[in-house]
Parts: sequence; C-alpha cells; structure tokens
Amino acid sequence: PMADLFASFVGYASVNWNYAATSGTQTAHDLLTGDGPKNVACGTLREALKIMVRGDFTAHPAENADINGFFLTKPGLACFDPKVKGNVGNRGATTFNLCCHFSTHYFMKVGAKFYNPCLTAVYTDIDGPVAHKTRVIQGVNMRKAGTTGKSGWGKAIIFIRVIPGKTVPGFQSVYEILTPAECKTALSPLEFAALKKDPDVMAAKLF
Repeated sequence: PMADLFASFVGYASVNWNYAATSGTQTAHDLLTGDGPKNVACGTLREALKIMVRGDFTAHPAENADINGFFLTKPGLACFDPKVKGNVGNRGATTFNLCCHFSTHYFMKVGAKFYNPCLTAVYTDIDGPVAHKTRVIQGVNMRKAGTTGKSGWGKAIIFIRVIPGKTVPGFQSVYEILTPAECKTALSPLEFAALKKDPDVMAAKLF
C-alpha cells in the first residue's frame, strides 16, 4: 500500500503542481486544499506526503529525512515536475540538465525506506540522491566536488559556480561546471590565485 500511495501522490503532483525551490509561506495543508496548479518546494511536498501517510498505509511512522548541506544529485533522478530538468550545465551550455545542485533537501523515511516525492525515487539510505557533496572554495565564488580517495580528490575534482542572473524552471540559482582549463580564463587573476591555494587543488596538482 505504501508503494501505491507514493506512486499516486507523485502522479498527482506531476500533473497538478509546479516545483519551486523557494515557494514562499505555503503550507502542506494549503497544498492539499483545493484544486488547480500550485508551486511547491521539496519540504512542503514532504509534509503533504506525511499527512497522506497518516492512517493505515504503514505500520511505521513517517519521519523526516533531511540533507542539510550542498550536494549534486545522481544522474537519472527525475523531478515530479516534468518542466524541471536540473540547474547544472557545462560552461557555455544552453541547457542545464546534468543534475540538480541543492543546498538542502527534504524527504521522508518510513521503516527502512526513504521516499523522495520531489525526485520521484525510493532509497534504502539517506544519501540515496547524493552523487557528490560540494564544498566552498575560500576566496572564490565557487564550490568543489569529487570522489575522495586516500590521497584526496586527485584529478577527479570538479568546480561549479553560480551564473549571475540566470534562472531555470524550479530554481533561482543555476550553476556551470568549469574544467581546470576553463578556470584559467573564466576567473579573475585574484580568484585564480585563490583557487590554486585550495588544499584539494594543490593535492591534485591541477595547475
């Protein structure tokens, strides 16, 4: 029954609601009241699903599952809103559909499973949607990510930064991926000097 409820909830959301990373003061009760299109963030969507779960759908209570930190989502995860494709793209791209970069993300745990109505997925671990967590680079308006090994990220390190004034469906912040070669031309001399001093960048010997 829980699987059926989740599928029905996500299906209804896909047809009737729009995803917006920031959706004002709307509550879960507001979302479930009345018909017509509504804008909803992942936290409000989660709370609405929790209301639906109250009853005989599961022997386990619905609990909050939060990721409080910046991360890039795994490839293949699809937002319930078909207009939302992501907010990360390569430098110079006109589409930003590589993945989503979230500062926080909210979904729900029932028993041993995690239900994420925003990304229409079910996980067995709270880090189910996480491809890479990102961290700020001091002195540069950029963040870094990569696969950590015994010697750090090495050549696997990647860089992302906000594109000023750019928006896409669902997100007010849009990011471009910069390769090490692109950093040399995209950054100011001061920013590039700060980037080269980052411990992970120095360990990777990228420059």
